[in-house]
Amino acid sequence: MSTSLWHDHAPDYPTSPFPTSAHVDVAVVGAGFTGLITALLLAEAGRSVAVLEARQVGAGASGATTAKTTLLQGTRLSTLTRTHNKELAADYLSASRLGQDWLREFCRDHGVDTHTTSAFTFAATEKGVQQVEAEHRAAHDLGLPTVLHDNLVTPFPVQAAVELPEQLQLNPADLLSALCRAVTDAGATITEQARVTEVLPREAPSRVEISTSAGDLTADRVVLATATPILDKRTTTMELVPQRSYLCAFDPAPNAALPDGMFISVESPSVSLRTHTLGEETKLLVGGYGHRTGQSRSTVERLTEIENWTTEHFPGTRRTHGWSAQDYHPVSMVPMVETLHWGEGLVHFAGGYSKWGMTSAPAAAHQVADLVLERPGRVTFGSPSTLGTAKTTAQMQSGATTSQVSNLVQAVTGAGDDRGDGPDDSTTDDSDANVGREGLRPVGEATVNGQACRVSLTCPHLGGTLAWNDAEESWDCPLHGSRFTADGTLLEGPAVGDLKRL
Repeated sequence: MSTSLWHDHAPDYPTSPFPTSAHVDVAVVGAGFTGLITALLLAEAGRSVAVLEARQVGAGASGATTAKTTLLQGTRLSTLTRTHNKELAADYLSASRLGQDWLREFCRDHGVDTHTTSAFTFAATEKGVQQVEAEHRAAHDLGLPTVLHDNLVTPFPVQAAVELPEQLQLNPADLLSALCRAVTDAGATITEQARVTEVLPREAPSRVEISTSAGDLTADRVVLATATPILDKRTTTMELVPQRSYLCAFDPAPNAALPDGMFISVESPSVSLRTHTLGEETKLLVGGYGHRTGQSRSTVERLTEIENWTTEHFPGTRRTHGWSAQDYHPVSMVPMVETLHWGEGLVHFAGGYSKWGMTSAPAAAHQVADLVLERPGRVTFGSPSTLGTAKTTAQMQSGATTSQVSNLVQAVTGAGDDRGDGPDDSTTDDSDANVGREGLRPVGEATVNGQACRVSLTCPHLGGTLAWNDAEESWDCPLHGSRFTADGTLLEGPAVGDLKRL
């Protein structure tokens, strides 16, 4: 699998050495959109802030997103209305609108190019028409100026579509660079390769001790902007379902007719597409085909299926990039912004955007900043009454079977419940990886670039059994989404340590 298209043309990200001060007002863990926007808001409010990033700026979903910044998000509004109520859907939309408005203004003020276009949710088959119509009704009831179409003139089949004009798309690398500049200009620091390994709240004095791979420091407050809360082994992590999805960039055939807009299908597996122009060159981006992390057939096949779909409907295209991203889906169906109960009131978390982080991340950053600053909240993804409904659903589902939780994720995302078998005593020939057992311990062997690697397949987070991801040559945990390289080095997820090497 190649790197993201965005990484090929990424500008410099202004970063800093590990902070020399032993104490800051706020430590923000994670340098994606949520972490950087939170850091900016807190620094502008006069707080000393240190951003700590385990890998590089935008190493997670922020650097791999399609960067669709839209209030029409598949069938999300109709799903929230149906499974909760209209009030919660209205709260979610209000928060998303704040996020989009903030992002639009930030991009304008900081020279980040954006492209205004329509967003479409479409049905490729007759079976999906009712879902499209339901989304149009829900959006209209909530005040969005959507337009319902019987069909569209596109190279791919459309049986019905709902359109929302005047939405945004952009290059996420440009946005990350502008955010880094704004954060450092506001007086905060951003340190890469500083993986947080321990967060210890202390009552007296009231502060948090933070251990990282680059050094230690203390903070009055900590914000975990890490997609799923690292170090958490309780209910918050259990209520987030990890899912991977895929994205490919294509050079279209000369004079090819490319659709104008951002599109996502309601069928499963979902297909998502948009275009992006780099100078005089236009790329076609096609993605989707999501599945629960660590529970899929060959992940290489996902990229092949995207390529096959694209060449069928856009003959003559040539794939130039293929990559994936990991998102988390809360079983409550709304993003999670909360003070973690094990943190003595000093540790906060924001995440769980179900692939719509371009609007949810800015909104969540405002909400978590309000928590840190102990001021009345200006935005929420659910009012006190409607959030109670969401929490009840979450509590019910946290004890549900994997199948039940996956069905709930499918209702929100349109992703199929494509669960493969766990590790056994077989050999995965396509990826040159073996999985087996030594007594009761699951063991994995993989050869990458001629180097043989042998590791324990027990996830150090909560003991899940890892599965091989052949597209990315990684070991992935189906429980909570921790991922490791072939030699056991931690990539992402709630785990904070590597696999045991054998």
